[in-house]
Amino acid sequence: MKSKLARVGVAALLAGLALAAPAPVLAQKQKAPSYKLSKGVQPLLGEAQKAQAAENHSGALGFLNQAAALDNKTPDDLYLIGLLMINSGVSTKDNATIKRGIDLALQSGRTPAEDQAKFVRTLGTIALQANDYPTAMAEFERYLQLNPNDAAVLAEMAELYRRQKQNQKAVQTMQQAIAVQEKTSDQKADQSWYRRALAIAFDAGLPAETVATSEALVRNYPSPTNWRDVVVIWRETNKLDDQTNLDALRLQRAAKALTGERDFYEYAEIAQARGLPGESKAVIDEGVAAGALNLQKQVVKELNTRVTGQIAADKAGLASAEKEARAAGNGRIALGSGEAFMSYGQYDKAAEMFRLALQKGGVDAATANTRLGIALARSGDRAGADAAFAAVNTPPRDQLARFWKIWIAQQP
Repeated sequence: MKSKLARVGVAALLAGLALAAPAPVLAQKQKAPSYKLSKGVQPLLGEAQKAQAAENHSGALGFLNQAAALDNKTPDDLYLIGLLMINSGVSTKDNATIKRGIDLALQSGRTPAEDQAKFVRTLGTIALQANDYPTAMAEFERYLQLNPNDAAVLAEMAELYRRQKQNQKAVQTMQQAIAVQEKTSDQKADQSWYRRALAIAFDAGLPAETVATSEALVRNYPSPTNWRDVVVIWRETNKLDDQTNLDALRLQRAAKALTGERDFYEYAEIAQARGLPGESKAVIDEGVAAGALNLQKQVVKELNTRVTGQIAADKAGLASAEKEARAAGNGRIALGSGEAFMSYGQYDKAAEMFRLALQKGGVDAATANTRLGIALARSGDRAGADAAFAAVNTPPRDQLARFWKIWIAQQP
C-alpha cells in the first residue's frame, strides 16, 4: 500500500485555513482588537503583505524574517508572522518556509483549535515527503492526540511503522484504524485495510497477528478470494499432516475457494491417497467444470482413471464397514467409515459414524470432532456443527475449527 499522505500536497492539507493575515495589520492603528501587535512588528507585517500582494515572496520573507528576529514579540506577532510565512511558502512550494511558519504559529499559542491538528498533520506530511520517517511518525502521533478519530491517518501511520520495521505496532495501528473507521462511520472499513493488516502480519512472521487479521478479513469480507488467501496462509504457516491438510482443503471447497490446477489436483490427490475415491472424483469433476483441470493432461487423466475405477467397490463396502465399526472395540473403523460416507455427501450417516468413533474412543478427538463438525455443517445443522468445532481445542486443528465456525455463521 503506498502512502496516501505522500501524495497529498501541503497546500491541499492547508486548504481552508485563514492563512492570510487580516488586513488591519496594514493600518497604524489596529482595528481588530483580537490581535495585539508590537510596534516593531506591525509595520514589517504590513510591508510583507504588500510584497505578497505583488507576488514578491522573496521580499515578503525578508520583512518576515526581520520581524521574527525582533525581541519581545507578542503571541499575536508570532501567530501572524507564522501565517504570512505559510502564505509565501505555499505560493513558492517551499516546505521549509511552510514548516517554519507553522512552528511559529503553533508556538504562539494563538492557533485556533480547529487549525492546530491540520498544522501538525502538515508538519508530518512535510517530513514524510523528505523521507524523514522518525519526524513524520512523531508529528502524526502528535496529530492523533489532537484528532484521535482520523482513521485514514491511523492507516498511514501503520504504513510508517512498517517502513520502520515496527511490524507489530503497524498491525496494531491498522487494526485501530479499522476500529475507529467502523465506530465513527457505522460502516465497515475498506477491504484493503483488512488485507493490508494481514499482509504485514504474515510477511513479518507474526503468528498471533496473522491469525487475528485472517479471522477479521474473512469475517468481514468472506469472498472466495479472501477465504483462499486465509486458508492457504494458515496451511503454509503450520506443519500439517495430510489429514489436517485435507480438512483445510474441505473448508476451501465449502467456501468455493479452490482456485487453479494446484488446489484442485492437490485436494483430489490427497483424498485418493486417503482411500476416498468418491471425494477425489467429485473434486476432479469440479476442477474440470471450473476450467482448472484438464483431463487431457497426463497426471490428471491418470488420477481420474484410477479413482473412477475404485468408486464402485468403495461404495459397495460402505455397509459392511459400518457393521464392522459398530462391532469394533475402538472408534478407528468408525472414523474411517464416517469419512467414506462424507465423501459421497451422506452427511447424516457420516455424523453418526463420527459420534460413534468419539464414543468408542481410541481416536484423536480433535480429528473426530473436526470431521463431525464438517459433516454437520454441510448437512445444515449449524448448532450441532458449532458444538463439535467448539470441542476442538488442540492445535493446529483448534484454529481450523474457528475458521469453520466463521464460515458456518455466514451461511443463509
